[in-house]
Amino acid sequence: MKPGDGQREAPTELLQRSFDSLPSSIVTVDADGYVVLTNATASRMLPMITPGVELRPILEQMTNREKVDLVLHHRTLSTFPAEPDGPELHWIGWEIPGSGGEMVLTVWETDWSERLNERRAAFAMAASHELRGPLTTLQGFAEILNMETDNLTPQQLEAAQVIERTARHLAVLVDDVFDMSRNSFGELRLTLSETNLGDVIKSVAATLEPRVADRGQQLVVDLDPDLPVIEGDESRLTQIVTNLVNNASVHNPSGTLIEVSARPGDGFVEVVVSDDGNGLPFDDIEDAFRSFRRGQTQGDRTGSGIGLTLARLLARLHLGDIWVESTPGKGTVFTVRLPVDREAGIDGATREPS
Repeated sequence: MKPGDGQREAPTELLQRSFDSLPSSIVTVDADGYVVLTNATASRMLPMITPGVELRPILEQMTNREKVDLVLHHRTLSTFPAEPDGPELHWIGWEIPGSGGEMVLTVWETDWSERLNERRAAFAMAASHELRGPLTTLQGFAEILNMETDNLTPQQLEAAQVIERTARHLAVLVDDVFDMSRNSFGELRLTLSETNLGDVIKSVAATLEPRVADRGQQLVVDLDPDLPVIEGDESRLTQIVTNLVNNASVHNPSGTLIEVSARPGDGFVEVVVSDDGNGLPFDDIEDAFRSFRRGQTQGDRTGSGIGLTLARLLARLHLGDIWVESTPGKGTVFTVRLPVDREAGIDGATREPS
């Protein structure tokens, strides 16, 4: 019955017609990950997504696991086609306020070109490769000069040390910016395997301890003997711990005690990197995780300003997270929580704040 025939249209009928007329695909998903409702646009654009099907396996047939996590877990925008050679689509999930985990998935066509994306990614990779070569050479010769100092004047020795520090700084910056660039293209991926976090922490400590000691600081490790093996990317977990320890060392004075500990929880492992140094110089503690935010540095400036940003990004790719507490003049504590079983982490880990 049309409005104006003496009776008003039922609210539910009007809502359904409005729902179906939207130009974007709308899909509602229950707390268990199964599709409940789709609008007419979704039925046309995404015929494989129908009420009653589990959403995650369907999306993982379209794109990589990390992009699916962006949509379903982190509730952030991701871009990929629904079918090979199909149009590029924007995907984003919205958690229903006050619900028990139900969400609304919104999908719409975009003029974003995958070919343009590939070109941008290829340029970033080529630029990173071309920069690494001369930086490695520069750093290598500077290290040689600093090992053989007998023939150098004090001014030449100081210049050689500055060159080495600057080359190390640039090398870290190139690698970190490359990783951030890959992530912005949705191409930063994990190579998952059974990983012993205790071994990762010991390896990082052995690598960084001489540099920490040179700054007059102390690095100690305290590992629970019952740490479980977790599903993770060993090289990326090494990068997380390295960035946190480096941050604690570079931004604190001589005499600082840095402790790395790890303990198991219920389905997760926590790695804690703490120091008794200056504390973070931010009014908003979240500035520590924002790119290119940095406080006063005690010693060499080998950080890129995005190390903590990357550490949190990598933790969230593992479906974990990083938190920080800091007190001026008393020190800082970074806590990394990682799920033992990544599949369990899909439901149990903290989602990225909006």
